[in-house]
Amino acid sequence: MTGVERIAALCICGPTSAGKSDCALAAAIAVDGEIVNADSRQIYQGMRIGTGWPSDDAMRRVPHHLYGIVTPAERYSAGRFVDDAGSAIRSIARRGKLPILVGGTGLYIEALNGSMPMDRPTGDENVRLRVRAESRIHPHDVLCDWLTAIDSSAAARVGRNDRYRTLRALEAALAKRQSSDDPNRQNADDIRLDIIVLSVSRDELRRRIRERVETMIAAGLVAEALAVRARWPDSPALTGIGFAEALAFADGETTSRELFARVVQRTTQYASRQATWFRRMRDARVIEADDVSHAALAAAAAARETRRTA
Repeated sequence: MTGVERIAALCICGPTSAGKSDCALAAAIAVDGEIVNADSRQIYQGMRIGTGWPSDDAMRRVPHHLYGIVTPAERYSAGRFVDDAGSAIRSIARRGKLPILVGGTGLYIEALNGSMPMDRPTGDENVRLRVRAESRIHPHDVLCDWLTAIDSSAAARVGRNDRYRTLRALEAALAKRQSSDDPNRQNADDIRLDIIVLSVSRDELRRRIRERVETMIAAGLVAEALAVRARWPDSPALTGIGFAEALAFADGETTSRELFARVVQRTTQYASRQATWFRRMRDARVIEADDVSHAALAAAAAARETRRTA
């Protein structure tokens, strides 16, 4: 976007349980900022325990945006996130505050930034292999969102339930974009993201995941899952991590020990996929986050730097 001043925003991302919410809160307090959610599950109403919303105290201390903005019955996409997050960021900037984007959904962040991994240059022969590799890492819904972001008409023709045709359409769309001088990316060109990625060692991340799952179950994960099912029985969100396992337990299909073990396993696998994504993210600064207080101080320093360059 040439000749137009861009809005500066800090983005704090990383795998689940890396400490993103705490770092975002520290950053926002340091510079009088406001926080914008970039987590594809925290956008849903009625799912705050199972998706790990920030604490009530954090949300009182600092304005938070895009949490619980849609019902679990609705479909939400990367394209819609670009519009919603862009609007929130512009509104925050108009109030003279620093927007701080925080979340673990790399697709959303890179869609907003115009730098989704599958948009990166690849050789013609490698397009098919790259799509197949991504399909092994990410759930089908993520692939559908990619296709919607880069070729909405093809996504509409294919639908969301045909995996084979989705992969073929992605290959065709990426090959077309690769050969085009105009990538036609769906992003917010008036926003500049300063991205930091929190990195946590494997053992520490596993410890935190186990602790987080224990806390969620104690806080009422099963009751929350039942409430969502009662109100939105066909919600695709009920297949998400934690909710599927909680419902299986509530229905007498598993024990409490199995509930805990399966949620930990799925969360750990998801965190691994997230870490893989963020390792490939361009132009991101990595903050070692095994030490929570150190990471919070580093995030606050990054926020001050972004503020100075705004």
